[in-house]
Amino acid sequence: MRKTIFPLLALLLLVSGCAWIPGSSPQIAFFPQVIQFEATPSVINQGEVSYLIWSVAEANSVSIDNGIGSVALAGRIPVSPSSTTFYTLTAKNVAGSSIARTQVMVGGTTAEPVTPTPTSPTIVSFYADKIVVTPGQHVTLSWEVLGATNVTISTVGPVNGRDSVTLQPSATTTYVLTATNSVATATAGITVAVQTSVPTGTSAEKTLLLRPILLESGSLVRGAGYLDYTRFPDVCAGDTSLNLASRAFLSFDISQIPQDAVINEAILDLSNYTVYGAPTYVKSTWGNMGAIEIYFAQYTNLDYKPYTQDTKLTANGKFTDYPLSPWTVDVKDSIDGEPVIQGLIQQGNPRCQFRIQFFTSTNWDSTSDMFCFDNATLTIKYTAAQ
Repeated sequence: MRKTIFPLLALLLLVSGCAWIPGSSPQIAFFPQVIQFEATPSVINQGEVSYLIWSVAEANSVSIDNGIGSVALAGRIPVSPSSTTFYTLTAKNVAGSSIARTQVMVGGTTAEPVTPTPTSPTIVSFYADKIVVTPGQHVTLSWEVLGATNVTISTVGPVNGRDSVTLQPSATTTYVLTATNSVATATAGITVAVQTSVPTGTSAEKTLLLRPILLESGSLVRGAGYLDYTRFPDVCAGDTSLNLASRAFLSFDISQIPQDAVINEAILDLSNYTVYGAPTYVKSTWGNMGAIEIYFAQYTNLDYKPYTQDTKLTANGKFTDYPLSPWTVDVKDSIDGEPVIQGLIQQGNPRCQFRIQFFTSTNWDSTSDMFCFDNATLTIKYTAAQ
């Protein structure tokens, strides 16, 4: 979250787009522009790390308080405050200065301490590059696990929390990933079939058109306090008239796709949207909303966790030229090439879920600026044995 603060005179000059510098001849000079100043994640527990991310234009110098000092025009640094902390970025040039603030909220340091509740390990992904092989062929298993103290894969043994391994099964094998910590155990399994020959002509591409599950979709608006999030039924991303950020969530039922299916295409269609206010990437008097980003976000309940959790950006899910017509996005893979939806199918996960957000929390114009995607659809094309 960010807010640019100017003295009254500077604000009036900013609206006009120029400034007169006392003691010099009148000339055109633009104030520094703080394009972005965010803390990600903005809510942490003691000992965890958040990253300050910033981008400034038209500045001769940039600095951040709390002992950070002078920094480049754009950058990313880790911080780990012991208590809830405001960070102030100051950008200066000959015309004047611009100031932006962001906050890192630390659980357990408010007036009413928040004790983190131990959670079970999370298997973010576990998938194979192929699930049918012939004798002698190799298969690569890849996985990512969070919050586990011990991770193992049957027939492989102990493994890292995020890694991959290439195997050569001699017979049909079910690989079971087990993640444990002091609270619980989580498991996921993938069966790789070994056949003497791969059948031909026994599969056909099918197309599945999915609409959001209304009870599992909606939006979360972040308030001012720790764990202060309000859920709304509309699937809206943007900001409110109170300059509070809203993130949208879409949940789709993929349980009818068989586990041995090969996902060929997954298109998220956002074309049938509703717009409120003026969400824009083009800089205005107050600021812009930044890029629209689409993330994979597997969740159980729409509380603070899916709003703040680290997750993967979809491969084609970052837009600075929105809205589009048609507004269709291939969401089969993540930006780092992981076949996320294929992995969900192989794990037997009944849901495919997304989080849509603006890169900037608010443009501080005290107007609700939103895109709402209640009528979004997900079309999945897959090949499966008949």
